[in-house]
Amino acid sequence: MLRIARWLRVRGGFWFPAFKWLLDRLFRAFSLGHQLNNFLERKLLGGPWVSEVYQLLSVLIGLCWIALIERPVLTAIYWIVFGLVVVFYRILEILLFSLHWLFVAKRPVESYGRSLLGFLINLCEIGIFFAIAYLLLGWFDPPQGAWSGLFKSLSSVFSLQPLSGLHEARCPRVTAWFQLAISWVLIVLIVANVVGGISRGEKKLKGTV
Repeated sequence: MLRIARWLRVRGGFWFPAFKWLLDRLFRAFSLGHQLNNFLERKLLGGPWVSEVYQLLSVLIGLCWIALIERPVLTAIYWIVFGLVVVFYRILEILLFSLHWLFVAKRPVESYGRSLLGFLINLCEIGIFFAIAYLLLGWFDPPQGAWSGLFKSLSSVFSLQPLSGLHEARCPRVTAWFQLAISWVLIVLIVANVVGGISRGEKKLKGTV
Protein backbone atom coordinates (compact mmCIF):
# COMPACT_ATOMS: atom_id res chain seq x y z
CA MET A 1 0.00 0.00 0.00
CA LEU A 2 2.87 2.37 0.73
CA ARG A 3 4.29 1.64 -2.72
CA ILE A 4 0.89 2.48 -4.19
CA ALA A 5 0.85 5.74 -2.22
CA ARG A 6 4.32 6.69 -3.49
CA TRP A 7 3.36 5.77 -7.06
CA LEU A 8 0.22 7.90 -6.86
CA ARG A 9 2.19 10.86 -5.53
CA VAL A 10 4.45 10.72 -8.57
CA ARG A 11 2.09 9.51 -11.28
CA GLY A 12 -1.37 10.13 -9.84
CA GLY A 13 -4.27 10.72 -12.19
CA PHE A 14 -6.12 14.00 -12.56
CA TRP A 15 -8.33 13.15 -9.55
CA PHE A 16 -5.50 12.55 -7.08
CA PRO A 17 -4.53 16.18 -6.29
CA ALA A 18 -8.21 16.92 -5.59
CA PHE A 19 -8.41 13.83 -3.38
CA LYS A 20 -5.34 14.89 -1.40
CA TRP A 21 -6.62 18.46 -1.07
CA LEU A 22 -10.00 17.27 0.22
CA LEU A 23 -8.42 14.77 2.61
CA ASP A 24 -6.08 17.43 4.00
CA ARG A 25 -8.94 19.92 4.47
CA LEU A 26 -11.14 17.35 6.21
CA PHE A 27 -8.32 16.28 8.52
CA ARG A 28 -7.38 19.83 9.48
CA ALA A 29 -11.00 20.91 9.98
CA PHE A 30 -12.46 17.94 11.85
CA SER A 31 -9.60 16.35 13.80
CA LEU A 32 -9.67 17.50 17.43
CA GLY A 33 -6.28 15.88 17.95
CA HIS A 34 -4.79 17.97 15.15
CA GLN A 35 -6.44 21.12 16.52
CA LEU A 36 -5.10 20.39 20.01
CA ASN A 37 -1.58 19.88 18.69
CA ASN A 38 -1.69 23.19 16.81
CA PHE A 39 -3.13 25.04 19.81
CA LEU A 40 -0.43 23.78 22.18
CA GLU A 41 2.30 24.58 19.67
CA ARG A 42 1.00 28.15 19.37
CA LYS A 43 1.02 28.45 23.17
CA LEU A 44 4.60 27.11 23.27
CA LEU A 45 3.43 24.09 25.24
CA GLY A 46 3.74 21.55 22.49
CA GLY A 47 5.69 18.41 23.27
CA PRO A 48 6.55 15.15 21.57
CA TRP A 49 3.87 13.21 23.47
CA VAL A 50 0.80 15.42 22.96
CA SER A 51 -0.71 13.00 20.43
CA GLU A 52 -0.11 10.01 22.68
CA VAL A 53 -1.76 11.74 25.66
CA TYR A 54 -4.79 12.50 23.48
CA GLN A 55 -4.94 8.86 22.38
CA LEU A 56 -4.63 7.52 25.92
CA LEU A 57 -7.40 9.83 27.12
CA SER A 58 -9.55 8.49 24.28
CA VAL A 59 -8.81 4.90 25.35
CA LEU A 60 -9.60 5.67 29.02
CA ILE A 61 -12.89 7.33 28.08
CA GLY A 62 -13.81 4.32 25.96
CA LEU A 63 -12.97 1.82 28.71
CA CYS A 64 -14.89 3.85 31.31
CA TRP A 65 -17.89 3.88 28.96
CA ILE A 66 -17.62 0.09 28.56
CA ALA A 67 -17.48 -0.33 32.35
CA LEU A 68 -20.58 1.83 32.90
CA ILE A 69 -22.56 1.02 29.76
CA GLU A 70 -24.96 -1.35 31.52
CA ARG A 71 -25.82 1.14 34.27
CA PRO A 72 -29.47 2.30 34.01
CA VAL A 73 -28.45 5.96 33.85
CA LEU A 74 -26.61 5.35 30.55
CA THR A 75 -29.47 3.49 28.88
CA ALA A 76 -31.53 6.67 28.31
CA ILE A 77 -31.98 7.49 24.64
CA TYR A 78 -30.08 10.79 24.83
CA TRP A 79 -27.04 9.03 26.31
CA ILE A 80 -27.21 6.41 23.57
CA VAL A 81 -27.32 9.09 20.87
CA PHE A 82 -24.49 11.05 22.51
CA GLY A 83 -22.41 7.87 22.82
CA LEU A 84 -22.91 6.98 19.15
CA VAL A 85 -21.90 10.49 18.05
CA VAL A 86 -18.69 10.31 20.13
CA VAL A 87 -17.94 6.76 18.95
CA PHE A 88 -18.33 7.38 15.24
CA TYR A 89 -16.55 10.74 15.44
CA ARG A 90 -13.47 9.11 16.98
CA ILE A 91 -13.57 6.24 14.47
CA LEU A 92 -13.74 8.68 11.54
CA GLU A 93 -10.99 10.82 13.08
CA ILE A 94 -8.70 7.77 13.23
CA LEU A 95 -9.56 6.89 9.62
CA LEU A 96 -8.87 10.46 8.46
CA PHE A 97 -5.55 10.52 10.32
CA SER A 98 -4.49 7.19 8.83
CA LEU A 99 -5.36 8.17 5.26
CA HIS A 100 -3.73 11.59 5.73
CA TRP A 101 -0.56 9.95 7.07
CA LEU A 102 -0.54 7.54 4.12
CA PHE A 103 -1.37 9.80 1.18
CA VAL A 104 -0.74 13.42 2.22
CA ALA A 105 1.88 13.78 4.95
CA LYS A 106 5.36 14.34 3.53
CA ARG A 107 7.37 14.81 6.71
CA PRO A 108 9.94 12.07 7.33
CA VAL A 109 9.18 9.73 10.21
CA GLU A 110 11.25 10.99 13.14
CA SER A 111 10.58 8.02 15.41
CA TYR A 112 9.38 4.70 14.06
CA GLY A 113 8.89 3.45 17.61
CA ARG A 114 6.62 6.34 18.53
CA SER A 115 4.71 6.01 15.27
CA LEU A 116 4.26 2.26 15.85
CA LEU A 117 2.97 2.89 19.37
CA GLY A 118 0.47 5.42 18.03
CA PHE A 119 -0.95 3.04 15.44
CA LEU A 120 -1.18 0.21 18.00
CA ILE A 121 -3.18 2.49 20.30
CA ASN A 122 -5.40 3.43 17.34
CA LEU A 123 -5.98 -0.25 16.65
CA CYS A 124 -7.11 -0.79 20.25
CA GLU A 125 -9.39 2.25 19.99
CA ILE A 126 -11.09 0.78 16.92
CA GLY A 127 -11.94 -2.35 18.90
CA ILE A 128 -13.13 -0.37 21.93
CA PHE A 129 -15.32 2.16 20.12
CA PHE A 130 -16.91 -0.32 17.73
CA ALA A 131 -17.75 -2.50 20.76
CA ILE A 132 -19.46 0.49 22.38
CA ALA A 133 -21.50 1.04 19.21
CA TYR A 134 -22.58 -2.61 19.01
CA LEU A 135 -23.54 -2.61 22.71
CA LEU A 136 -25.44 0.67 22.51
CA LEU A 137 -27.39 -0.49 19.49
CA GLY A 138 -28.03 -3.97 20.88
CA TRP A 139 -26.56 -5.66 17.82
CA PHE A 140 -25.03 -8.67 19.54
CA ASP A 141 -27.03 -11.87 19.05
CA PRO A 142 -27.28 -13.36 21.60
CA PRO A 143 -26.82 -10.28 23.82
CA GLN A 144 -23.32 -9.98 25.27
CA GLY A 145 -21.99 -8.51 28.47
CA ALA A 146 -19.92 -5.34 28.09
CA TRP A 147 -16.50 -6.96 28.53
CA SER A 148 -17.43 -10.00 26.43
CA GLY A 149 -18.52 -7.68 23.61
CA LEU A 150 -15.26 -5.74 23.92
CA PHE A 151 -13.22 -8.95 23.74
CA LYS A 152 -15.05 -10.05 20.58
CA SER A 153 -14.53 -6.65 18.94
CA LEU A 154 -10.80 -6.58 19.79
CA SER A 155 -10.43 -10.16 18.54
CA SER A 156 -11.95 -9.15 15.22
CA VAL A 157 -9.57 -6.18 14.94
CA PHE A 158 -6.36 -8.07 15.69
CA SER A 159 -7.27 -11.24 13.78
CA LEU A 160 -8.67 -9.33 10.77
CA GLN A 161 -11.69 -11.60 10.81
CA PRO A 162 -15.33 -10.46 10.49
CA LEU A 163 -16.98 -10.05 13.89
CA SER A 164 -19.15 -13.04 14.77
CA GLY A 165 -22.23 -12.94 16.96
CA LEU A 166 -23.99 -9.96 15.37
CA HIS A 167 -27.54 -9.75 14.09
CA GLU A 168 -27.83 -10.79 10.44
CA ALA A 169 -29.43 -7.47 9.45
CA ARG A 170 -27.65 -5.31 6.86
CA CYS A 171 -26.55 -2.45 9.13
CA PRO A 172 -24.67 -4.64 11.67
CA ARG A 173 -22.90 -6.57 8.91
CA VAL A 174 -21.91 -3.44 6.95
CA THR A 175 -20.61 -1.85 10.17
CA ALA A 176 -18.59 -4.97 10.95
CA TRP A 177 -17.00 -4.88 7.47
CA PHE A 178 -16.28 -1.16 7.93
CA GLN A 179 -14.49 -2.03 11.18
CA LEU A 180 -12.52 -4.68 9.34
CA ALA A 181 -11.52 -2.25 6.57
CA ILE A 182 -10.19 0.33 9.05
CA SER A 183 -8.35 -2.40 10.95
CA TRP A 184 -6.73 -3.56 7.71
CA VAL A 185 -5.49 -0.04 6.91
CA LEU A 186 -4.00 0.32 10.39
CA ILE A 187 -2.35 -3.12 10.23
CA VAL A 188 -0.75 -2.18 6.91
CA LEU A 189 0.60 1.03 8.47
CA ILE A 190 1.90 -0.89 11.49
CA VAL A 191 3.73 -3.36 9.25
CA ALA A 192 5.11 -0.45 7.20
CA ASN A 193 6.42 1.17 10.40
CA VAL A 194 8.10 -2.05 11.52
CA VAL A 195 9.71 -2.57 8.11
CA GLY A 196 10.68 1.13 7.94
CA GLY A 197 12.24 0.98 11.39
CA ILE A 198 14.23 -2.14 10.51
CA SER A 199 15.39 -0.60 7.22
CA ARG A 200 16.42 2.61 8.97
CA GLY A 201 18.37 0.57 11.52
CA GLU A 202 20.15 -1.31 8.74
CA LYS A 203 21.10 1.96 7.03
CA LYS A 204 22.52 3.36 10.28
CA LEU A 205 24.47 0.17 10.84
CA LYS A 206 25.94 0.27 7.35
CA GLY A 207 26.83 3.90 7.84
CA THR A 208 28.84 3.15 10.96
CA VAL A 209 30.92 0.38 9.40
